Amino acid sequence: MWEAKVFEIRDKVKGSFMDVPVEKLNEKPSSEEWSIAQIVLHLAGAEKRFLTLALQSAESQSGTCANRADLSVFDDLSMKLKAPIEPSSEPQKKEDLILALDESRSFTTRFLELYTKESLKSRSMNHHRFGDMPIWQVLELLGKHEQRHLVQIEEVKGRIL
Repeated sequence: MWEAKVFEIRDKVKGSFMDVPVEKLNEKPSSEEWSIAQIVLHLAGAEKRFLTLALQSAESQSGTCANRADLSVFDDLSMKLKAPIEPSSEPQKKEDLILALDESRSFTTRFLELYTKESLKSRSMNHHRFGDMPIWQVLELLGKHEQRHLVQIEEVKGRIL
């Protein structure tokens, strides 16, 4: 299910800022919030980290079956989460943001080319926030994470445009 959804959500993320004037991409709604460009860079960086972890875990011989992680935290938009890495505040162009998203997506594509849910059914990875979780659940993690930030992009647009 999430194998296809992550691509649908990513298309929505890319489309979400295409109509934003370039000078507004880097504008923060407030000093404590991220700009659209920072949100996009965060998504690209998170995908690289999530999928690098999944690929490394899949390639290692360790890691047994784990219970599914509770990812419901992504569904509660009122709950603010602290990102472990702050995205750059350097001004970005649309082309650079698209490139960052495309480069990070190559990690997901590689994962899906190498592995199936069946081949990883008894394998787990350790995520810094969610602990041990089935490797294949990384796709749900990625999708829910991007869906949450897609809502954030729309909120930021409403405040800066």
